[in-house]
Amino acid sequence: MLEQMCCAVQAVRHFFDGVATVLTKLFNILSPDKVYFGLKDAQQVAVVQSLIQSFHYDIELVSCPLVREHDGLAKSSRNVHLSDEERAEAIQLSRGLKAGLELVKAGERDFDAVIRAVQHYFSDHLKLGTVDYVDVLNYPECSRKQKTISGRFIIACAVQYAHARLIDNMIADTAHLKEAVLHAANNDEK
Repeated sequence: MLEQMCCAVQAVRHFFDGVATVLTKLFNILSPDKVYFGLKDAQQVAVVQSLIQSFHYDIELVSCPLVREHDGLAKSSRNVHLSDEERAEAIQLSRGLKAGLELVKAGERDFDAVIRAVQHYFSDHLKLGTVDYVDVLNYPECSRKQKTISGRFIIACAVQYAHARLIDNMIADTAHLKEAVLHAANNDEK
């Protein structure tokens, strides 16, 4: 299990190193004033922001909001690869993340407790998809520098279906949890 987790972390690092290399070349060639990245892949947005700051690029990063379908599923070109049954189940991703937000809103500040709660939700509600990961991190650092959840944080997950790997996340701030949970609920009802 630990070996799988380490391999997954290494693969993610390798992927983002590649993204950073490609973007560095593009930024140097094109010298853009603004770049637009979607918060659907919030980790990538954090990497791009770090890249811009580290190399002192005079580029404004515009973070585009994550857009959801009427039932709460994060919009993605991969959704078309889901079977009807998988598509019906996939709405549980946002609901599981929202359950994690509710737990933090209720006062839970332990990273691992929130992760376990979301994993438990998924084990009860996901029968067709396999959970790749669930994580809670400080955002945009994507780390756990503090011992407890405080300030801006992200609850993120990835679930593998037969022909599509779906990612989803919710970003919130412990100072504004009421608004974040209300926003998540309103997105599910649209």
